[in-house]
Formats: sequence, structure tokens, C-alpha cells
Amino acid sequence: RSQTYQRENRSQTYQRDGRSQTYQRENRSQYQRESRNTSLHSFERNDRRPLRNSNPLGSSTPTYAPTYAAAAAPPSAEKSKLDSILQESNKLLQSLTNNNGSSTLQLMDFDSVMTKLSRFNSEMESEANDNNDEIVFRRGHGEKSSLKREAADKCIELLQALERNYDCILQHARPSDDVAPDDVLPETKHSQLMPSASSYNHVLHTLAHSGKGQRVAAEASATLDRMLDRCRKYLDMTKDPSLPLPPPEPTIITFNSTIHAIAKSGAGSSGYLAEEVFSKMEDWHSQCRAHNESDENRSFYKGVAPDPRTLAVVLDAWANRDEVKGFAPERAESILNMAINRRRAYVKSVRGEDTDSSYLESEVESDSFIDYDDDIIEEEYVDEELATGEDDVQQSAEAELKVKEEATDDSEAEYLQSKESCGPFLRPNTVAFNTCINTWATCGRGRMAAVRTQELLSQMEAISESGELDLPDTIDADGDIDSDESSFVDHSLRPNARSYSMVMKAWANVAKMERWSSEDAAEQCEDILNRMELRGASDVSVRPNLVAYVTTITAWSRTKAAHAPSRAEHILNRMIDLYYDGNDVELPSLEGDVEHAKHDAPFNAVITAYARSSDPNAAERAFAVLERLEVSPIAPTVFTYNAVMDVCAKHGDPERALQTLEKMQALSVTPDSTSYDTILNAFARNDKSGSADRAWELLRQWEEERAAGENDTFIPSQVGYSAVINGFAKASGTEYGGMSTVKKAKEVYDRLIQQKEIGVIYGESDPVANSCFLNCCANIYGTRAERKEALILAIKAFEEMKKNPSLHGEPGQFTFGTMMKACSKLSADAAERNRLLESLFQQSCNRGLLSKSTLGQFLRHTPDEFST
Repeated sequence: RSQTYQRENRSQTYQRDGRSQTYQRENRSQYQRESRNTSLHSFERNDRRPLRNSNPLGSSTPTYAPTYAAAAAPPSAEKSKLDSILQESNKLLQSLTNNNGSSTLQLMDFDSVMTKLSRFNSEMESEANDNNDEIVFRRGHGEKSSLKREAADKCIELLQALERNYDCILQHARPSDDVAPDDVLPETKHSQLMPSASSYNHVLHTLAHSGKGQRVAAEASATLDRMLDRCRKYLDMTKDPSLPLPPPEPTIITFNSTIHAIAKSGAGSSGYLAEEVFSKMEDWHSQCRAHNESDENRSFYKGVAPDPRTLAVVLDAWANRDEVKGFAPERAESILNMAINRRRAYVKSVRGEDTDSSYLESEVESDSFIDYDDDIIEEEYVDEELATGEDDVQQSAEAELKVKEEATDDSEAEYLQSKESCGPFLRPNTVAFNTCINTWATCGRGRMAAVRTQELLSQMEAISESGELDLPDTIDADGDIDSDESSFVDHSLRPNARSYSMVMKAWANVAKMERWSSEDAAEQCEDILNRMELRGASDVSVRPNLVAYVTTITAWSRTKAAHAPSRAEHILNRMIDLYYDGNDVELPSLEGDVEHAKHDAPFNAVITAYARSSDPNAAERAFAVLERLEVSPIAPTVFTYNAVMDVCAKHGDPERALQTLEKMQALSVTPDSTSYDTILNAFARNDKSGSADRAWELLRQWEEERAAGENDTFIPSQVGYSAVINGFAKASGTEYGGMSTVKKAKEVYDRLIQQKEIGVIYGESDPVANSCFLNCCANIYGTRAERKEALILAIKAFEEMKKNPSLHGEPGQFTFGTMMKACSKLSADAAERNRLLESLFQQSCNRGLLSKSTLGQFLRHTPDEFST
């Protein structure tokens, strides 16, 4: 199309792709006159165009918005490091495919490169977890994810190359006429090169740190399947002295690493896949035992039995699903209870006590149902996946008692051999209980979930004190399934600091969800903390850590109780009295690292409690806590000063917040993006005249300092611009507001879009800034003509948002509700208002964004015939 714009009565001609297009820019006054006459009609007409992401209520065709790419940056240090490893990998692969000359390749060459790839992914993930700068993390997140995926793909390629080489060795060592000509593999000169169990473990570890998604879980499961398939095929071969060495069998580390990779993937089916691996582990163990019993000479495969870590990672797979938890907590708890019951039955059989197997009959014969959010979800019961069945329990008990009665001190070896054949049941450890507790604590079911975590904690305490899952001391522990070739596995079963902290976390979530009636949740957290302090005096493993204190203080800060901040500060004082001695700090972090623990976190939590309170003296109390921290051996961090500035912002003292920013800069504490955003929000939310202008002035000042190289700590963000626009939205509805305030908000919004176009502001676009501008237009305090002009600006901004959501953000429920508010308040013509509101209502329905607020506004401001 040809579009004509006039500017200074001159035309400009541009040549592109051999076509001549004429662009003439209109003068400003003509543009405004035509806009007033056409915008309201084009709004309704444009609403009927195809919509992005609409639901089945209406047809849709995606609209594509232009993308804005930043200038190409030089390769990062991580990219260069990976490229170096990939070059080594490609050299190995090239040497493996070259069959000329003698072979110099060794398995250690492949394992060395695969180890580097595994460590690369592990370091990348640790670096991302430790990075507290959200803006910097967003900038490099996409690149780092692709690098980890590339490392995993190359590691898999190396393993598959080793597998193909072994297949060549095996096929030519044992020729067969059954092989089709197309399936005949070429001979290889690398006759001793085959993968080891470590090779598979490297791949699984790399996958575990490569990212999330169903692909990771499927690749981990497929890697284990290929390993097992080769072992089974080798077992099926007849004896032949010409056969090469057998392929490696999965170790306990291999099975556990597979489940761990599946658990970390967060895939929706991760829980089911983890249980399948558990079942494959038991099937392989049984197959090896049966094969060795029938042929004593073929004992190169022995299989492995699950250990406590295996049970823990299966539970972790249910806990880490990214999808809605559904019945994951119930499923995880049912698996844990099944393991407890079968372990209890085994221990009773060893002790010669009666074994009650009624629980087996009830679990196999009946299904259980879980009522979750008024939906009946059928839970798949855990039947025969953790151990043998009911008959095996009785047979195991009878055989155990018989051997034990006949055993003497001289026949201990025979006794242990017989006990091993009975198939003892694995013993759940602390990690398994903690994983199940965490599944409930993070499921988002509020009070019910907190009660379940506390019940599990009580159950663990009771089992630990009774010792009902422990074998008698007269039996050598080496004969029990609890002993494992992995010496690092923790076999203990007693609550630790993490157990109590996760229960406290569940109650803190209740305080967040039920703020008006959550005082008892904070009381529960404090009661658990008291128990930890009491037991920690004699047991270091349950000694309260930073997480415990911060969680309790946070729980109090989330309540609406008037005394909540004082209770939070009382807990802080108690912590200082117990663990702070002069210049020494003895309070550990969650991992027990005293030196690197973030000891300012409890102080920050108390300051946050004052920020959320309505106490008129909250700001003074917050600064008193800051002063205590400044004179202590613990140095305040940027998070401490951000919390103090937030107190000033929420209690109407923006100037003091700005002074705090200047103070932290003088103390060489580097501000982050949150620091600047908090200052802008402090001025923007203040009710005094000129506060929004002051926020806009500061934002422009920081922009200029950054452009001049005088302030490299300021990083523009969407949050800061949205805060300034919101400040003008508050001012536009006052007597000192008006069209001038709306134009200033438009200036800020245009500046935000410009910063995003040139790549200064990173991250996914959100609709908050646009919604704030729409609200500014809706709140205008002015004449009828000014309200009309504000409505036109709102419509244009709304249309631009729909045309280019990648830049302006995708419209949400709040966006449609705010736009309805603007139309209902600013349109003076009833017919025009009804037409606009009807169009907005239809769009929100088509996009699946109809909210209660949007529906309410539509019903209040439209005639009854529209409502019916």
C-alpha cells in the first residue's frame, strides 16, 4: 500500500527492492483533526480482526508483531568454553570413524570429555542459582539454556558413538546369517573401545542439568533402556568364547541418576516415569538372580536393589512436577507409607513377631479417591512397585524365622545368604520423609497442606524414637538392604533442621494466603522454632538455622496482627542472644555453612514486617534495626537497604528513602534495579502535589547519568517506568491533574517503548505499564473536551498493545477491565459508550479473559438488552 504523510510540504521517496514508495508525513494539526473523527469508529472495526491466543469461543488467526533484535554481542566466556570442549568431542568422533591405521583411542579419552561436559552444565546451573541480579540473569538465561542443551546433545552423541562401536565389535565377533544386508555394520579397528557404566552416568548427569521439559525426561529414560537392552541381549546369547566383554550393567548410581534427571525435568509425567524406572530396577535385579541361579558360570550381571536414595528421588519426581500438583502429594505420601508398611512387615518377620498383612489386601482391592478443588481425581494406588507381594511377605517371614532358629554363631554367613534371598524391604530415610513433606509444603493447598506436613513430621519423630524400622542389633547390618555400595547415602531416619524448616514454610504459606486470620499460622511456626531450640541444645542436627528464623519472622510479617512486627523483632533478639557472641556468629545457613551464610536475612525480614504494618512508628523502628545491623559484625547488604527504602515508600517518606539510597552509595554498597525502582515507587505513590513529577525527574536524571557513563549501576526496568506512570495516574484524578498529567504519562510510556526497541530494557514484556496509562486516562480530572482527548489516547494505546504484544505486553484481565473503566467514564455519548463496551466484552470473551470485574462493569454501564 501507499501511505501519504505531509511534513513541511515536502515528499520523500525511498527505493526498496526495486519498488518506489512515497511517504509524506502529515502536519500535526491535520493528524489530530482526523484522529478525533476516525478513532472511535476504527476502534470498533479493528476489534473484529483476528485475535492472538483466542479461545474456542471465537475463530482466530495469529497476528505477528515485529521483533526488535539487539546488536550482536561477542561470544560469552561460557560459549567460548563450550566451543573448546565441543572441538575435543568432534576430534574424538572423527578419529572413531576413521578406520585407517592403528587405533590409539581409549575409553578414558571419551570419559574425560564427557566429564567436562557434565561439569560444564553443573557449573552453569550453579551459577544461575547463585545469581541474585534478576536483570542480568534474564539477559543471559536464553543463551545459557541453549548452551546446556548443546552440551547434553554432544554428550549423548559421544555415548551413542561408543555404543555403535561396541555393536560393530559384537556383530563381527559373532556373525549371524539372520542379519539383513542393510543392517550389517562395518568392521572397526577400535576392538577394545566400548562404553562403561561411568559413560552412561556422565550422560545422565549432563541431562539432569540441561534444563526442564518432557524431552529431558524421555532422553534419560531412553538412555537407561538402551543400556538394559544390550545387557539382556547379551544374556540371551549362547556361550561362545569368541564373544567380547559384556556391555556394562546399570549400577545403583545409574538407576538413581536416571530418576534424578527425570525428577529435575519437571515434566508432567515425571512421577510416572520415575516409578517405571524403579520397576525396571527391580525387574532387572530379579532377572539377574534367576539367571545366575540357573547358570553359575554366567554371573557377570548381578543387578542392584533399590536403596534409600532411590525411594527419595522417586518421591522427588512427584514433588518437582511443573504442572498443577494434582494428587502428587497424596501419591508421594502413599508411596512413602507403602515403603514404611513393608519395611515394618519385614522387620517384624525378622524379629519373629506376627505380620499383619491386612494393609496389603486393602490397598490392592480398593481404589482411593481424592477430593481436590471440588473435582474427584482417581488416584492410582501403589501396588507392587516397591517390593514383592503379600505371598512374598509371608514366605520371607517364614524363611527368615526358620533360618534364624537354625543359625548358630558359626553359621552367620549361611544365615546372611538366606536372608538376602528373602528380599528385605528398603528402609525410608530422612531424605525420603523430607521430600514428601516438601511435596505437601509446596502444593499450594494452604492450611490442609500445612497440617499434613506436621503429621508427617510427627510420624517421622515417632518412628525414629521407637526404632520400629530398625533390624535387631544381633543381625549384621551388612546383610541388610540398607547397606549400599554408595557410602555417601544417608541411612539415618530422624528429623533434622530441614524437616522442621519445611513444616514452618508450609505454615508461613498459610499466613500469606489467610492474612486476615493467619495469626495462628505464625504461632505454629514459632512453636516449631521453640522445639528446635530446645532439642538443638543436645542435638546439633536439629539446631535452628537461618532459614528457620527467617521463615518464622516472615510468617509474622504476613499477618495483619498489630503486634506482628514486635513479635518478629522479639524472635530476632532471641536469635542474637543465642548465637551471636561479640564478633563471632555461630548461626549456620541451611547447608551448615557459617562463613557464607546470609546473616542479614533475619534483619531484613524484620524490616519487611515493619514495611507491611500500619504502625505510625514503623519507619523509625526499621531504621533502628538497620542501625543495629550496621554496628554489628554483620554488614548490611543491598537487600537490607532496599527493605528500609520500602518502609519509607509505604509510610509516605520518599525523601528519606532517597537519602538512604545516597547513604548506601557512600558506604560502597552497590544499588540494584530494585533500589532505583523502590525510590521511584516511593515518590509515585505519595499523595503530595508534584510527587509524580519528582519521580519522572529522577528517572530522566538517572538515564542521563547512565548515558554519560556517570552511573553504571542504574539499569532501566519496566517496573520503574510503570511506577512513574502509575504516579501520574493517581495525580490525574486530583484537582491539580488534568490533560497535562495524561500527556506526561504518555511521554513516560513512549520512553519505555523506545528503551525496549533499542534493547536497553530486556525481558518479556508485561501489560502493567499499558494498563497504568489506561488508568491514567480514565482518572482524568478535566473538561469534556479533555476527557474526549484522553479517551482517544487510551484507545490508541490499547490498539497498539493488541497489534504489537511482544513490545507492549499481552492484554490481560486487568487491561480489559481498565479499558472498560476508561470508556464508561470518558465517553459522553451513550450509543458510542455502549458500542465500545460491547466490543470490549466480546474481545475479552474471545480471549478467555472475562473476569468478574470486567463483567460487572459491562452490566453496570450498558442497557438491560445487552445484559440479557
